[in-house]
Amino acid sequence: MEQEKFRLLFIDDEADILDSLKRTFRRDYEVFTANSGTDGIELLKTEKFDLIISDQRMPDITGDAVLKFAMQAQPEAIRILLTGYSDMESLVRCVNEAGIYKYISKPWEPENLRLTVVRALESLSLQRQLKVAAAHLKKAYLDAVTMLSVACEGKDEDTGYHVRRVQCYTEALAVEMGMPQDAAEHMGVMSILHDIGKLYIPDVILKKPGKLDPSEWEIMKRHAEFGVRILGDNPFYEVAREIAASHHENIDGSGYPRGLKGDEIPLPARIAKTADIFDALTSRRPYKEPWSAEKALEWMDGQAGTQLDAEVLQGFHRINEQGVVDKIMQQFHTHAESENDPLNIQL
Repeated sequence: MEQEKFRLLFIDDEADILDSLKRTFRRDYEVFTANSGTDGIELLKTEKFDLIISDQRMPDITGDAVLKFAMQAQPEAIRILLTGYSDMESLVRCVNEAGIYKYISKPWEPENLRLTVVRALESLSLQRQLKVAAAHLKKAYLDAVTMLSVACEGKDEDTGYHVRRVQCYTEALAVEMGMPQDAAEHMGVMSILHDIGKLYIPDVILKKPGKLDPSEWEIMKRHAEFGVRILGDNPFYEVAREIAASHHENIDGSGYPRGLKGDEIPLPARIAKTADIFDALTSRRPYKEPWSAEKALEWMDGQAGTQLDAEVLQGFHRINEQGVVDKIMQQFHTHAESENDPLNIQL
């Protein structure tokens, strides 16, 4: 399969310069030209380019203004300024406002210009390859985290979707609570590992159909401690450790394992707990049919100030009103779920 050619845009008000540039590069690249800054901007609105070279001094719009527009419209494209005179102010402005890759003085050596373009495009190609590799690595990492979480949850057929819903609820709720998008996304991924400590809990306890006796319950409660142990001391997993350790703490201090109260409970754990309880209520389980979002939130409102952080719960109400919750439920539910009214809730 033939590799797609890079697309180059040359902008200059001198026709002979445009002709020279086109002859130099048309063999190896797809070349576009514009004989004014205005025409260049119009092309930038409709065509996608990999590299843009603009003259600085043009009668309508200067090159630094054209390249500033290019940075805003196509930030990945490489931007190079041609200048035939010494204007340090324009160069500084172009560097600061248009993020240029390089400036080249007129007249230029054809071979130097060609090498500049070749090296710039090699750098762009490498950046794109690294971006793709990073995306693949991120997906592989997320898949591995999800598979590990599914394994520790007892192999329930809906567990993979459960942890993805909890992930998405957690991320959306964190954003609603004012966290930056990157931090919220990281918190969402870390929430997948909230029950990782169940890997240390015997199957006879995890899969027991009836109520756990006191000794079994004491073992089950240790999954929070085991989760922290499994997640180690790598700083990357700090949020995951906070969630694993504290997502069974209650806002009034009645939870486990440490009986933390109020703001003593890390915010990521308060957020993930809210997401996890909502999903438990709205999902089908062997012992219950799913509740509607409205019924689940009504029940959760009764837990504000006891199990749940009231402020975080209000944030969940807001993302529900915005349609975010319904979108997540539709995306990650494996089958249509009824709204029957079971009362046997197990969280």
